[in-house]
Amino acid sequence: MTWLWPPALVIAGMSAVAAAALHLIARGRPRAEPLPTARFVPLRHLHDRARAVAWSDLPLLALRVLALIAIGVAVAAPVASPHGVVERIVLVDRSRAVASTAELHDSLRALVRGGDLVIPFDSVASVRAATDSISTTDARGALSAGLAAAIRAAAVAATRADSMELVIVSPLAREEFDEATSRLRGAWPGRVRVVMLRSSASEPVPAQIEIRAQPNDAVAAALSLLPQSRLRGTVRILRSRVGSADSAWARLAGHVLVVWPASDTAADWARRVAIDAIGAVTASTATLVARFPRPWILDGAAVARWADGEPAAVERATGGGCIREVGILVDESSDLALRTPFRRFVEQLLAPCGGARAPTPASAADISVLAGRGVLAPAVAFRGSNVERSPATPWLLALGAAMLVAELALRRPRDRAA
Repeated sequence: MTWLWPPALVIAGMSAVAAAALHLIARGRPRAEPLPTARFVPLRHLHDRARAVAWSDLPLLALRVLALIAIGVAVAAPVASPHGVVERIVLVDRSRAVASTAELHDSLRALVRGGDLVIPFDSVASVRAATDSISTTDARGALSAGLAAAIRAAAVAATRADSMELVIVSPLAREEFDEATSRLRGAWPGRVRVVMLRSSASEPVPAQIEIRAQPNDAVAAALSLLPQSRLRGTVRILRSRVGSADSAWARLAGHVLVVWPASDTAADWARRVAIDAIGAVTASTATLVARFPRPWILDGAAVARWADGEPAAVERATGGGCIREVGILVDESSDLALRTPFRRFVEQLLAPCGGARAPTPASAADISVLAGRGVLAPAVAFRGSNVERSPATPWLLALGAAMLVAELALRRPRDRAA
């Protein structure tokens, strides 16, 4: 048995004691008696009161005390919690940090049992019933998204359990930790079981770069000279309009379609009212300094930004891959594409969906903090008045009201007799 608001029990007990004390202390005026002469009247106040303990009207006292106790217990809201029942929540990492989907499924088959709540996550989290349908994606993982979903699920499942167990199945890459991870971990009041998977860092994916451009395209020529050892994933670069076959290709897992028009007429993007120019563009830590015309207004997750902060290249997820739109027009007559800063800049534009991979494993200290110590999280820590109601509260309030009505009916004859 647990209580949604335990302080109500203390208040009810103190109120019952006070009511009993007031009931037992009877206050009344002394009885008036005729005297033969005024000289025998004692020199004292005419309205003096006598104090005495009244052991009468015990049924009235019992009704008052029981009514206060019933109302206090109703406000405290008793809830019957299953004793010894453990509800398990399994967070499954399906992000690009996971090296093998087969290993992931093997771990889940050995771990997950009937009734467990499975929550796959990469950059977002969702509840799944069947573990066999979970497949890895090319999105960057976010432990914060998984922990937030686990806390929400625990608030619902806490009504049918005594304790909550959280299991995280993940390679725990360093890129999956962010500023909110530690705060969300602190919101889980118990230890966490960590099941480690192999990281994709041990299995780099060789680059497959395809460039479609007109002959003598300076940017295409510079892209073809990029060292393949510094690139990852499957990338198709279009220097012209996007076709339906290209859009279908971009939906495949891990594919990156980079749409980089060679001129301002090679794309149907939203155009500015007046074309302006700017002197620099930045992608991650790489910066290009030159005079760039800006004919378009791009909308999406920014991959590169102009010097004034507006997006110069954006990314949109589609299926298992993504489409990256680059609104940077390079002067064919300049030597910009031959410079080293240009190659560094392009490496950011050709990175896998979600940005450059950083699959470095998290440190032992980070993993230790994530796992924590102590016992399982108590289910009562996730309960609240906005999640759960006590079924006994309405009945206890009705019982208390009935006792107060009975007390009033029992007190009236006594008041008339007095």
